[in-house]
Amino acid sequence: MTNRKNHDQLLTGTAAEMGTGRALNVAERSFQLLMAGPRPLAVDGSAIGHGLPARSVDLGELQTLLLSPAASDELKDVVWRVLVVRARQGDPAWVVGCVGVAMPGLKNTAAQVIRMSPHGLIDDIVSELLTEFVAQLARIDLDGRHIAARLMQWARKGAFRARCRAVRELPTDPHELGEHRSSPDVDLADLVRDAANQRVITREDADLIIATRLQGRSVQDLAQARDIEAWRLYTGRQAAEAELAAAIRDCRVSVESISPGLAL
Repeated sequence: MTNRKNHDQLLTGTAAEMGTGRALNVAERSFQLLMAGPRPLAVDGSAIGHGLPARSVDLGELQTLLLSPAASDELKDVVWRVLVVRARQGDPAWVVGCVGVAMPGLKNTAAQVIRMSPHGLIDDIVSELLTEFVAQLARIDLDGRHIAARLMQWARKGAFRARCRAVRELPTDPHELGEHRSSPDVDLADLVRDAANQRVITREDADLIIATRLQGRSVQDLAQARDIEAWRLYTGRQAAEAELAAAIRDCRVSVESISPGLAL
Protein backbone atom coordinates (compact mmCIF):
# COMPACT_ATOMS: atom_id res chain seq x y z
CA MET A 1 0.00 0.00 0.00
CA THR A 2 1.57 3.25 -1.10
CA ASN A 3 -1.09 5.75 -0.07
CA ARG A 4 -3.87 6.30 2.43
CA LYS A 5 -6.62 5.81 -0.14
CA ASN A 6 -5.41 2.34 -1.06
CA HIS A 7 -4.99 1.44 2.59
CA ASP A 8 -8.55 2.53 3.38
CA GLN A 9 -9.82 0.47 0.46
CA LEU A 10 -8.12 -2.59 1.87
CA LEU A 11 -9.70 -2.14 5.28
CA THR A 12 -13.28 -1.65 4.07
CA GLY A 13 -15.05 -5.01 4.46
CA THR A 14 -18.62 -5.95 3.60
CA ALA A 15 -20.82 -8.15 5.76
CA ALA A 16 -20.26 -11.00 3.33
CA GLU A 17 -16.51 -10.65 3.72
CA MET A 18 -16.78 -10.77 7.48
CA GLY A 19 -18.49 -14.12 7.14
CA THR A 20 -15.33 -15.64 5.71
CA GLY A 21 -12.90 -13.90 8.04
CA ARG A 22 -11.73 -10.36 7.42
CA ALA A 23 -8.04 -11.18 7.74
CA LEU A 24 -7.99 -13.24 4.54
CA ASN A 25 -10.04 -10.64 2.68
CA VAL A 26 -7.67 -7.86 3.69
CA ALA A 27 -4.69 -10.02 2.69
CA GLU A 28 -6.28 -10.84 -0.66
CA ARG A 29 -6.95 -7.18 -1.36
CA SER A 30 -3.36 -6.33 -0.47
CA PHE A 31 -2.17 -8.98 -2.92
CA GLN A 32 -4.46 -7.66 -5.64
CA LEU A 33 -3.14 -4.13 -5.16
CA LEU A 34 0.42 -5.40 -5.44
CA MET A 35 -0.46 -7.15 -8.67
CA ALA A 36 -2.25 -4.08 -10.05
CA GLY A 37 0.76 -1.81 -9.63
CA PRO A 38 3.14 -0.81 -12.40
CA ARG A 39 5.77 -3.27 -11.13
CA PRO A 40 3.98 -6.35 -9.75
CA LEU A 41 6.04 -8.87 -7.81
CA ALA A 42 7.40 -11.49 -10.18
CA VAL A 43 9.80 -14.41 -10.43
CA ASP A 44 12.22 -15.31 -13.19
CA GLY A 45 10.63 -18.23 -15.00
CA SER A 46 13.76 -18.94 -17.04
CA ALA A 47 15.81 -19.37 -13.84
CA ILE A 48 13.21 -21.58 -12.16
CA GLY A 49 12.46 -23.81 -15.14
CA HIS A 50 10.35 -26.95 -14.55
CA GLY A 51 7.80 -25.81 -17.13
CA LEU A 52 7.44 -22.15 -16.20
CA PRO A 53 7.47 -19.69 -19.12
CA ALA A 54 11.01 -18.49 -19.78
CA ARG A 55 10.25 -14.90 -18.81
CA SER A 56 9.19 -12.77 -15.86
CA VAL A 57 6.08 -14.32 -14.28
CA ASP A 58 4.10 -12.13 -11.90
CA LEU A 59 2.69 -13.78 -8.77
CA GLY A 60 -0.90 -13.58 -9.98
CA GLU A 61 -0.05 -15.65 -13.03
CA LEU A 62 2.19 -17.84 -10.90
CA GLN A 63 -0.73 -18.70 -8.62
CA THR A 64 -2.75 -19.83 -11.65
CA LEU A 65 0.12 -21.91 -13.02
CA LEU A 66 0.67 -23.67 -9.69
CA LEU A 67 -3.02 -24.60 -9.53
CA SER A 68 -2.82 -26.26 -12.94
CA PRO A 69 -2.91 -30.08 -13.00
CA ALA A 70 0.21 -29.85 -15.14
CA ALA A 71 2.22 -28.30 -12.29
CA SER A 72 4.60 -30.91 -10.89
CA ASP A 73 5.53 -31.27 -7.23
CA GLU A 74 9.09 -30.38 -8.20
CA LEU A 75 7.93 -27.10 -9.75
CA LYS A 76 5.87 -26.22 -6.69
CA ASP A 77 8.77 -26.84 -4.34
CA VAL A 78 11.26 -24.85 -6.43
CA VAL A 79 8.81 -21.93 -6.65
CA TRP A 80 8.03 -21.97 -2.93
CA ARG A 81 11.72 -22.03 -2.04
CA VAL A 82 12.15 -18.87 -4.10
CA LEU A 83 9.08 -17.21 -2.54
CA VAL A 84 10.01 -18.06 1.04
CA VAL A 85 13.61 -16.91 0.60
CA ARG A 86 12.32 -13.58 -0.76
CA ALA A 87 9.94 -13.25 2.21
CA ARG A 88 12.83 -13.88 4.62
CA GLN A 89 14.83 -11.02 3.16
CA GLY A 90 12.68 -8.50 5.03
CA ASP A 91 10.44 -6.97 2.37
CA PRO A 92 6.82 -7.15 3.67
CA ALA A 93 5.56 -7.14 0.09
CA TRP A 94 6.96 -10.64 -0.43
CA VAL A 95 5.18 -11.86 2.71
CA VAL A 96 1.95 -10.56 1.19
CA GLY A 97 3.01 -12.21 -2.06
CA CYS A 98 3.41 -15.60 -0.37
CA VAL A 99 0.01 -15.25 1.25
CA GLY A 100 -1.52 -14.26 -2.08
CA VAL A 101 -0.09 -17.22 -3.97
CA ALA A 102 -1.32 -19.53 -1.19
CA MET A 103 -4.75 -17.84 -0.97
CA PRO A 104 -6.80 -20.65 -2.58
CA GLY A 105 -5.39 -23.16 -0.11
CA LEU A 106 -5.80 -20.79 2.83
CA LYS A 107 -9.44 -20.15 1.94
CA ASN A 108 -10.13 -23.86 1.59
CA THR A 109 -8.45 -24.61 4.92
CA ALA A 110 -10.34 -21.79 6.64
CA ALA A 111 -13.65 -23.04 5.25
CA GLN A 112 -13.01 -26.51 6.63
CA VAL A 113 -12.27 -25.22 10.14
CA ILE A 114 -15.05 -22.63 10.42
CA ARG A 115 -17.76 -24.85 8.96
CA MET A 116 -18.68 -26.19 12.39
CA SER A 117 -17.55 -23.18 14.41
CA PRO A 118 -19.73 -20.49 16.05
CA HIS A 119 -20.00 -17.42 13.83
CA GLY A 120 -18.52 -15.17 16.51
CA LEU A 121 -15.24 -17.09 16.39
CA ILE A 122 -14.65 -16.81 12.65
CA ASP A 123 -12.41 -13.73 12.72
CA ASP A 124 -10.16 -15.12 15.46
CA ILE A 125 -9.90 -18.53 13.78
CA VAL A 126 -9.08 -17.14 10.35
CA SER A 127 -6.68 -14.53 11.71
CA GLU A 128 -4.73 -17.13 13.66
CA LEU A 129 -4.63 -19.36 10.58
CA LEU A 130 -3.05 -16.51 8.65
CA THR A 131 -0.75 -15.56 11.53
CA GLU A 132 0.59 -19.11 11.78
CA PHE A 133 1.13 -19.31 8.02
CA VAL A 134 3.14 -16.08 8.07
CA ALA A 135 5.12 -17.17 11.14
CA GLN A 136 6.11 -20.41 9.44
CA LEU A 137 7.58 -18.58 6.46
CA ALA A 138 10.53 -17.81 8.73
CA ARG A 139 10.75 -21.34 10.15
CA ILE A 140 9.82 -23.88 7.49
CA ASP A 141 12.55 -26.29 6.42
CA LEU A 142 13.25 -25.51 2.77
CA ASP A 143 15.29 -28.67 2.27
CA GLY A 144 12.24 -30.88 2.69
CA ARG A 145 9.60 -31.60 0.07
CA HIS A 146 6.01 -30.33 -0.20
CA ILE A 147 6.78 -26.91 1.26
CA ALA A 148 3.36 -25.42 0.46
CA ALA A 149 1.54 -28.39 1.94
CA ARG A 150 3.57 -28.17 5.15
CA LEU A 151 2.91 -24.44 5.41
CA MET A 152 -0.80 -25.18 5.04
CA GLN A 153 -0.65 -27.85 7.74
CA TRP A 154 0.79 -25.31 10.16
CA ALA A 155 -1.88 -22.79 9.19
CA ARG A 156 -4.54 -25.41 9.84
CA LYS A 157 -3.06 -26.16 13.26
CA GLY A 158 -3.19 -22.47 14.10
CA ALA A 159 -6.85 -22.28 13.09
CA PHE A 160 -7.80 -25.30 15.17
CA ARG A 161 -5.78 -24.00 18.11
CA ALA A 162 -7.74 -20.74 18.02
CA ARG A 163 -11.03 -22.58 17.68
CA CYS A 164 -10.36 -24.94 20.58
CA ARG A 165 -9.13 -22.15 22.83
CA ALA A 166 -12.09 -19.91 22.06
CA VAL A 167 -14.69 -22.66 22.43
CA ARG A 168 -13.15 -23.71 25.73
CA GLU A 169 -13.46 -20.14 27.04
CA LEU A 170 -17.06 -19.51 25.93
CA PRO A 171 -19.62 -19.40 28.78
CA THR A 172 -22.17 -22.22 28.66
CA ASP A 173 -24.91 -19.91 29.96
CA PRO A 174 -25.43 -16.57 28.14
CA HIS A 175 -26.37 -14.97 31.49
CA GLU A 176 -22.81 -15.63 32.68
CA LEU A 177 -21.60 -12.88 30.39
CA GLY A 178 -23.34 -10.26 32.47
CA GLU A 179 -22.24 -11.76 35.76
CA HIS A 180 -18.54 -11.66 34.81
CA ARG A 181 -18.35 -8.05 33.68
CA SER A 182 -17.69 -6.39 37.01
CA SER A 183 -15.05 -7.32 39.56
CA PRO A 184 -13.39 -10.32 37.82
CA ASP A 185 -12.61 -8.22 34.73
CA VAL A 186 -11.26 -5.38 36.84
CA ASP A 187 -9.04 -7.83 38.74
CA LEU A 188 -7.75 -9.36 35.52
CA ALA A 189 -7.09 -5.95 33.99
CA ASP A 190 -5.15 -5.00 37.12
CA LEU A 191 -3.10 -8.17 36.79
CA VAL A 192 -2.25 -7.42 33.17
CA ARG A 193 -1.25 -3.87 34.07
CA ASP A 194 0.85 -5.19 36.96
CA ALA A 195 2.63 -7.51 34.54
CA ALA A 196 3.43 -4.47 32.39
CA ASN A 197 4.67 -2.56 35.44
CA GLN A 198 7.02 -5.45 36.18
CA ARG A 199 8.11 -5.47 32.53
CA VAL A 200 6.86 -9.01 31.99
CA ILE A 201 5.04 -7.60 28.96
CA THR A 202 5.07 -4.13 27.43
CA ARG A 203 2.43 -1.51 28.20
CA GLU A 204 1.37 -1.63 24.57
CA ASP A 205 0.80 -5.38 24.81
CA ALA A 206 -1.09 -4.92 28.08
CA ASP A 207 -3.40 -2.39 26.42
CA LEU A 208 -3.90 -4.80 23.52
CA ILE A 209 -4.84 -7.70 25.80
CA ILE A 210 -7.20 -5.59 27.89
CA ALA A 211 -8.89 -4.04 24.87
CA THR A 212 -9.41 -7.28 22.94
CA ARG A 213 -9.78 -9.87 25.68
CA LEU A 214 -11.63 -7.90 28.38
CA GLN A 215 -13.34 -5.00 26.68
CA GLY A 216 -14.60 -6.92 23.67
CA ARG A 217 -12.85 -4.86 21.02
CA SER A 218 -12.11 -6.60 17.74
CA VAL A 219 -8.45 -7.06 16.80
CA GLN A 220 -9.42 -6.13 13.26
CA ASP A 221 -10.98 -2.85 14.38
CA LEU A 222 -8.01 -2.06 16.61
CA ALA A 223 -5.61 -2.75 13.74
CA GLN A 224 -7.58 -0.39 11.53
CA ALA A 225 -7.48 2.32 14.20
CA ARG A 226 -3.71 1.87 14.59
CA ASP A 227 -3.17 1.66 10.83
CA ILE A 228 -1.24 -1.62 11.00
CA GLU A 229 -1.80 -5.16 9.78
CA ALA A 230 -4.11 -7.24 11.99
CA TRP A 231 -1.83 -10.27 11.86
CA ARG A 232 0.88 -8.27 13.60
CA LEU A 233 -1.48 -7.59 16.52
CA TYR A 234 -2.49 -11.25 16.69
CA THR A 235 1.14 -12.33 16.70
CA GLY A 236 2.06 -9.75 19.34
CA ARG A 237 -0.87 -10.68 21.54
CA GLN A 238 -0.07 -14.38 21.28
CA ALA A 239 3.54 -13.79 22.36
CA ALA A 240 2.54 -11.45 25.18
CA GLU A 241 -0.03 -13.88 26.54
CA ALA A 242 2.56 -16.65 26.52
CA GLU A 243 4.88 -14.44 28.58
CA LEU A 244 2.04 -13.54 30.93
CA ALA A 245 1.04 -17.18 31.39
CA ALA A 246 4.64 -18.10 32.21
CA ALA A 247 4.83 -15.26 34.74
CA ILE A 248 1.62 -16.48 36.39
CA ARG A 249 2.96 -20.03 36.61
CA ASP A 250 6.21 -18.73 38.13
CA CYS A 251 4.27 -16.57 40.63
CA ARG A 252 5.92 -13.40 39.34
CA VAL A 253 2.46 -11.80 39.24
CA SER A 254 -0.47 -12.51 41.55
CA VAL A 255 -3.49 -14.47 40.35
CA GLU A 256 -5.35 -14.75 43.62
CA SER A 257 -8.17 -12.45 42.54
CA ILE A 258 -8.70 -13.96 39.09
CA SER A 259 -11.69 -16.13 38.28
CA PRO A 260 -10.38 -19.49 36.94
CA GLY A 261 -12.70 -19.24 33.95
CA LEU A 262 -11.15 -15.96 32.91
CA ALA A 263 -7.46 -16.78 33.38
CA LEU A 264 -5.33 -16.28 30.30
